[in-house]
Amino acid sequence: MRYEITIGERTRTVDVEAQKDGCFRVTFDGVTHVVDLARPTPEAFQMLIDGGSWEAGAVRLDGGWMVDVMGLSTEVGVVDPRRKSLRLSGAQGGGTMITQMPGRIVRLLVAPGSPVKKGQPVLVVEAMKMENEMKAPVEGVLAEVYVNEGQVVEAGLKLARIEG
Repeated sequence: MRYEITIGERTRTVDVEAQKDGCFRVTFDGVTHVVDLARPTPEAFQMLIDGGSWEAGAVRLDGGWMVDVMGLSTEVGVVDPRRKSLRLSGAQGGGTMITQMPGRIVRLLVAPGSPVKKGQPVLVVEAMKMENEMKAPVEGVLAEVYVNEGQVVEAGLKLARIEG
């Protein structure tokens, strides 16, 4: 599976492929590594990377992880393809929000007639057992909401319209 990770201002692509022996093939910046991973606690990782031993601490944050390796901590943003598809779906059709994946409407966060800022969460869609905030693609007023909480939606369905 391909992930986008952001460390500081730099975004990179990381490919992770599970192997039959329980290890992972991880390709980062064009270099492939074999990683054997153990997780003794929810916040700790023990790794053999190309035969070398590493330990890391990791705490989940909104949109990524706070990672500590050898006493150095850094925030790593992580976007998997499913979330990226949902994140980008709001930008289609100008002020029309459209989902790219089937799912279920969990919550409506903004009432019709309310002002919204670009990037503001408008509703929450559950897809593939993950809740994803659908954000306003433009600034304006939420003119219409075409769905209801609890409604199951198919890919390509219009969710809401924002007028500028």
